[in-house]
Amino acid sequence: MFGGYTDAQWAALAFVFLGLALVVATLVRRYAGFLRRLYIPVSVIAGFLILLLGPQVLGALTHSAGLVPAPVADILARLPGLMINVVFAGVMLGKRLPSVRTFWRESAPHFILGSVFSFGQFALGALAVALLLKPVFGLPDAAGSVLELSFAGGHGTIAGMGDILKTAGAPEVVDIGLGLATISMITGVVGGSILVNYAIRSPRISVARTDRVHPATDAEHYIPPNSGDTDQPDVGLGSISRSFGAIALAIALGLLILELLRFGANALGSGLFDDFPLFPFTVIGGFVVQLVLSLAGKEELVERRTVNDITTLALDILIAAAIGTMSLAALGANIPSLVILTVIAFAWSVVGMLWLGPRIHPVDWFEHAIADYGQSQGNVATGFVLADMADPARTTAAARAYGYKQLTYEPILGGGILTALSVPIILQLGSLWFGLASLVVTAGLILWGILRVRRR
Repeated sequence: MFGGYTDAQWAALAFVFLGLALVVATLVRRYAGFLRRLYIPVSVIAGFLILLLGPQVLGALTHSAGLVPAPVADILARLPGLMINVVFAGVMLGKRLPSVRTFWRESAPHFILGSVFSFGQFALGALAVALLLKPVFGLPDAAGSVLELSFAGGHGTIAGMGDILKTAGAPEVVDIGLGLATISMITGVVGGSILVNYAIRSPRISVARTDRVHPATDAEHYIPPNSGDTDQPDVGLGSISRSFGAIALAIALGLLILELLRFGANALGSGLFDDFPLFPFTVIGGFVVQLVLSLAGKEELVERRTVNDITTLALDILIAAAIGTMSLAALGANIPSLVILTVIAFAWSVVGMLWLGPRIHPVDWFEHAIADYGQSQGNVATGFVLADMADPARTTAAARAYGYKQLTYEPILGGGILTALSVPIILQLGSLWFGLASLVVTAGLILWGILRVRRR
């Protein structure tokens, strides 16, 4: 049926399969009410459809490739590592850069609590691997940072780390991570929904959803859109093309940074950056592009809404392809590790949110902290979903401050440079020492967050 296709045609056909999977998944979600109530994204459903109809399930039952040809499946397996660069390149683009003082005042508590969650995941995950999962269940030592890679990082991050984990001789960690990232979407939304309902019913917690005390459009809480979101400059290039060009430039700058680091490391006799992923540096590239646009007074050339459309498409493709091609054999062989790591990550986020939330966020703590919980259990979007559950009218500054957080947090953790460095560090030091060091950093961040509030 598909004989004689060129590589380019197979690549195009892979995107056709992805589009069809997303359309069918949309229908499934529409008529399966429980999926909507759990806020399960269409891309996750599409990924499971590809997995069920591909060679691992339908193919195994029918002794064939299923409904997904082998060349298409091979291309889908490669897409996550590419699409993550597009997603991260757009993090900084199309956003009006605030003043440093305003930015830090609002985002600092989010940055601190988000960093506590991430380093706590590093510490607990690495110590669990070193002390239990490696000696008892045979999980490789390189899996020490898989908790943060999967829960705070998500599908794109774990997929982007695929090459370095495979080079380290631990390819199964990628599949375990993809499984954890999928689980985190459910624990993030379901657990967050339970927390929001608990807060609404608790007399000890004030929630904006039932106690609106802030005007929605006062000078402090109202931020105008970029001019590009309302004006249409005539530059001979459409909005999508301009945004695509900005993303491409951000990726090119990220690639330049990475190649310079590789050149410098190789000159010193080190191969540290040889297998290092590109995506953390595309965030820096995006910041540079946006900074140049702001300084030149040309912010209107790149619209945030269009950038969101492009990066959302890339993220949908990434998630669907990653889930659709994850190894069921690797997941089945590591079920105890999956269960233990999930319990650890979920318990840490809940305890951290309820105990540290009011101690690090001085105002409207629940609305702010629930967003950080969501990101620690899924991704940036999960945090916004939960913040909107607690404050649907956005009468607090939680959503905006949480958005500001991404400017500092994303380049470093949750898929940033430190997240990407975690695997090379573990390969050098081992999970035990990495976990102990992360534990010390976690304690320091907690102390910083608490003392910062007390000094106000």
